[in-house]
Amino acid sequence: MKIRLLLSILAIFSTVTLKAQTEFAPIGATWYYGNLEAMWGDTGFTKTTVTDSAVIDGKKVKVLISEYHQSDGGVFPRDTVYAYQTGDSVFFYLDGKFHLVYNFGLNVGDTMEIYNPDNKYCGDDMLYGHIMVESIKTLNINGTELKQFNLIPADSYSNYYHYIEKIGTTSQLFGADCIADNFGAGIFGELRCYEDEEIGHYQYSSEACDSLFVYDWTNYYHWLDSMNRVDVIDKEALEVKIFYSQSDKAVVVDTRGSCEPSVIKIIDVDGRIVYCDVCEPGTQMSVALKRKGVLVVLINNGLGSFYEKVIAY
Repeated sequence: MKIRLLLSILAIFSTVTLKAQTEFAPIGATWYYGNLEAMWGDTGFTKTTVTDSAVIDGKKVKVLISEYHQSDGGVFPRDTVYAYQTGDSVFFYLDGKFHLVYNFGLNVGDTMEIYNPDNKYCGDDMLYGHIMVESIKTLNINGTELKQFNLIPADSYSNYYHYIEKIGTTSQLFGADCIADNFGAGIFGELRCYEDEEIGHYQYSSEACDSLFVYDWTNYYHWLDSMNRVDVIDKEALEVKIFYSQSDKAVVVDTRGSCEPSVIKIIDVDGRIVYCDVCEPGTQMSVALKRKGVLVVLINNGLGSFYEKVIAY
């Protein structure tokens, strides 16, 4: 009788434990992530779907098939990824081994080590290495409560990144290279949509799941030229350097080689001036902007003017 009671208690406990574990990547789950094409302002998207299960090294894995939809309508395959879950921990099969990517059982202050491949680009180092849970909040998605983990690197300061229980990161799902992939698709944007049979459709961003964006840069540059009161010249003549600092999330304008005060304007793809100021010669200024995507930096001084695109990510 006691043994039967004990077995009943264990069965109930096991049921509760299994129920508490959230399945990542059920068959049919689908993700949409935006893709900013790195050399221009157009935007496509990557669609990933869980299509099947397989066995690798004796472990049953989910097969995640991805395809990139380019802004001009072209469709290209991305690498297939295999996901394996045990308890609250999710592993991806990368470089011939299983590596931890998510742990949905962490608490605030807990740390974990995420696989750190050698080929990192676009400042995505923050998606790898030694990270810590800074805070956790609860999301109610179509009646299902899921935890959102807000994480920071455990060994250095950087901006937050997030992953949602069951869904994964709100930026790039696999922590893949944002430029050096097999067809140059560009920089991964944020999660647009997710859906599966349990929670249904979840719209994370305001952008439509499968929207494509093609920007008319010719008219945009004509508009920029109309703003200039002096001739457009080569930037080397102005002795000004412009670049984007991912660690500071800032546009850096370096006039240390110049002898002319310069008017600095930063303009977004909608034509809005998001920053305007005078930069003195012989200085370096850092303009932190809370936005991602293509920005145009317009420089005017007594020698002439020029503009240059930077990509904030």
